[in-house]
Amino acid sequence: MKKEPVNKSDNIKPGQVAAAPVASNTPNAGQGVTALVLPDAMLQKIFLFSLLGMLLITWFSGYNVGFHQDEMDMSKYGQANYAFYLSGGKDTSFLGDRLPSGSAAQVPQASSGYIDPMLRYYGSAFEYIATGFNKIIGASKGVNEFNTRHFFNQFFGILTLLFAGLIARKFAGWRAAIFTIWLAFLSPSFMGHFYFNTKDIPFCAGYLATIYFTIKFMEELPAPGWKTSTWLMLSFYFTVNTRIGGLLLVLYFGLFAFLYLATNRKLLAESLTNAKAILLKATYAFGGALALLILTWPFILINPYTNLMAAIGVIKKFPIKININFEGAMVSSLEVPTHYLPKFMLITAPVLVVVLLFFGVIFYFAKRGKYNWKIAVLLLFSVLFPPVYAIASHVSLYSGWRHFLFIYPGLCIIASLGLSEVIDLFKKPAYQLVIGLLCIAALIKPVAWSIQNHPYEYCYFNEIAGGFKNAYYNYDTDYWEITAKKAVDWLIKNEPVVANSKDTVVIASNLSQFVDYYLKKHCPGAKIKVISSGVTGRNELYWHYAIYNTLFVKPDYLENFFPPAQTVYAESIDGLPVTVVVKDTARLDYKALEALKVAKHQLADSLYAAYINTTKDHNPAIDAYISVAKGSLNDNDAAIEAANRALQYHFSNVLDYNAQCGLGIAYANKRQFRLSVNALKIAERLMPKEHYSKDILRQVYMVMEEEKAMQQQPK
Repeated sequence: MKKEPVNKSDNIKPGQVAAAPVASNTPNAGQGVTALVLPDAMLQKIFLFSLLGMLLITWFSGYNVGFHQDEMDMSKYGQANYAFYLSGGKDTSFLGDRLPSGSAAQVPQASSGYIDPMLRYYGSAFEYIATGFNKIIGASKGVNEFNTRHFFNQFFGILTLLFAGLIARKFAGWRAAIFTIWLAFLSPSFMGHFYFNTKDIPFCAGYLATIYFTIKFMEELPAPGWKTSTWLMLSFYFTVNTRIGGLLLVLYFGLFAFLYLATNRKLLAESLTNAKAILLKATYAFGGALALLILTWPFILINPYTNLMAAIGVIKKFPIKININFEGAMVSSLEVPTHYLPKFMLITAPVLVVVLLFFGVIFYFAKRGKYNWKIAVLLLFSVLFPPVYAIASHVSLYSGWRHFLFIYPGLCIIASLGLSEVIDLFKKPAYQLVIGLLCIAALIKPVAWSIQNHPYEYCYFNEIAGGFKNAYYNYDTDYWEITAKKAVDWLIKNEPVVANSKDTVVIASNLSQFVDYYLKKHCPGAKIKVISSGVTGRNELYWHYAIYNTLFVKPDYLENFFPPAQTVYAESIDGLPVTVVVKDTARLDYKALEALKVAKHQLADSLYAAYINTTKDHNPAIDAYISVAKGSLNDNDAAIEAANRALQYHFSNVLDYNAQCGLGIAYANKRQFRLSVNALKIAERLMPKEHYSKDILRQVYMVMEEEKAMQQQPK
């Protein structure tokens, strides 16, 4: 068969079918334009040196930035997976069936060795690299355990940009590749995850790499090479062994293969002739990846088919249910509105990227003959299908769009096409320079914000959201709780009693696992006890210091009562407190509660008054208990007023329970028995196992019966 001439400069082998030409940075012959044009060789060098510069910047700025609870869990899980193999399969702690001893509220999981059973459904590709390296150098037992993990994660972040750029190059040329990596790198809400997000960034790198090698595999038809097949196998394996959802990439491969073959009869005929070799290499790539997956994922290895299906089932209907702040209201992660994902991406991507994305879509359809439409279909499918499926299937959505970071580079590729086309509208270099300067100006604000708020770049909100200061009350911000590190560092440095006290120092926190781990690493031997406590329930527990983050705190509490009055340090983002250190060694509020528990109502009332007077901390939790003390002292109007203040916010069932009990007592004292019974029955429904409301209700019924009997006596 006569071969078509090929362009050897594009590295196309004899008999290989070339992809549709990408947009070139070189003007057409005879065009007669004076546009600023750089040769592809120079653009390629700019691309590579840009990536090198990004890597150095990320490594330099990403040291010792802090870590998070999920990463601590994954580190323990990775060590447990290693233990499985090193023990010859005898150590199955990776299953997460070992529970911490003692009260779950009082024993942080970081100290107990507890492994979340849900982790068995996660792969460990990144963990084998990071945990293995830490084992070799002995960092897993020191303070640098997570710094070494971040070193690798930051490298994977740059790998993500590399493959995004290479896909962009195939789609729209080297100039678009450069635009792609810089638009992504200068997007704080994306690049900020490079520093510490060891769950989503490795997956992102694998996802982009698999798409890139899928494209290369198809470009090499009808004779794909073993080298490309091997890279496809490794990238697909890494992706799936990070998150099982990476299996979706098989669908992408099938779709792309169909597009390539169904639209090119000549290529189809040649591929059918070489079908055995093609199937062999495809099987090698995906079958080999599956074999590696089974062998290196302990949970799947012990029962391959059943446990693989179980992992897929979990990811299809992710069961995590937590409350999140979205649009200024707390909603369940299983009941978020349909626009949750698109809106979060809209208000956290730089406005320039949003605008260029719009232009990219418009220009592609206006000039679709200029670009490889097959790559465009694959790109759009890889960007749109995952979030559309997630929304349609009502999976649990939380933490913004961090579970969908892998689609953002694809959006940047489309945006880079838009920028390229906008530049090409102007033929004179001066005009093109103006466009470039306008784009740089549009990125000054997000870049400046990133520098000012490093290492919290991932918390960026754009002008559409009104910036971080407006988003603070309306959306989850520091959902990784990265600000906690600097807060604990401050505590260690400025409160030496924490590390040196002869008596046990009790620290309460809604970040108890992180705080416990961090203090034990940095203050070995110190007498420290860390207990779990929400910020709204802090008055109920005994502690000397408390560390609280804004995550899971209701918007109205943030606006009216955060930070607590006894705050001695606040780690802030854009000037707003996100993690705070609270100090109170007198603990008059706790003493008041203890008095209330033993029915010393006058003492409790006096202590609460003294607490409010000295600390100025008059919050709804205090009001809930004050209502009980006031009602028990027959100060009924004050009790009703305090209870109603507490019930305005509904911060917790415990607080609402006590406020309703306070109302029940006060209304009974005022002989308004219907209101009293109603309040006490509400209290019973809130906490059915508690006896206090039941005891009061029995007394109320007794008084009602006595009064009824007295009314029936003849005068």
